[in-house]
Amino acid sequence: MDSQGWGGGLALRPRDYLGMGEPLADVVAAAGPYEGEALHRLALGTAATMARLHLTGIAGLRLGPHNVLVGPLGEASFAPGPRSSDLPPADVREWADVIVFAAAGPAGGGHAAGHAGAGQAGGGHAGGGDDLGRLPAPLRGLVDRCRRPDPAARPTAIELVRVLLGHAASARHASVRDLLREAEAWAGPHEPARPEARSEVRPRAAGRHGRASSGE
Repeated sequence: MDSQGWGGGLALRPRDYLGMGEPLADVVAAAGPYEGEALHRLALGTAATMARLHLTGIAGLRLGPHNVLVGPLGEASFAPGPRSSDLPPADVREWADVIVFAAAGPAGGGHAAGHAGAGQAGGGHAGGGDDLGRLPAPLRGLVDRCRRPDPAARPTAIELVRVLLGHAASARHASVRDLLREAEAWAGPHEPARPEARSEVRPRAAGRHGRASSGE
């Protein structure tokens, strides 16, 4: 396995688990909740990272706002630390809670306090008090699926990637490698757009949550 690159699209890269960046909790505290494209990019980037880890047999990630890291160009990775004995469906549930936290902040009832550090055992899963209204409708539905009581009924990480890329569930012609490469192209590190080139369709591609501007 080529740990320095994609290795055909499936390799576990160093930044997938040994990431560098600012904890999501700190980013939200400084700049407020995510929205728009920045939220979608965070959801896709973290789902793709989780999928690559699961495909290499790594689960029990203890995901939370303090060990999801946001890099200088908006790329998401996970901090290193002890893993739990949980299976992938538990990671998917925790991923959903992280996205709720990103969209609503601590006031949304997320589990910001549930993971005081990368190595702390998680509790504090978000419950019915979450501010799901901050999530766009498609993402809200995906989060709901990830929180189903039956772990077997939750989507897999690669299914999250497929949905977040806009592929219909029935369109399974895209290979896992293709999906992960597409996710990398969309959610990987991006230089900020020049101000005159920004599109109104992508309102938060740059700026504090895109980690592109240090002046906000």
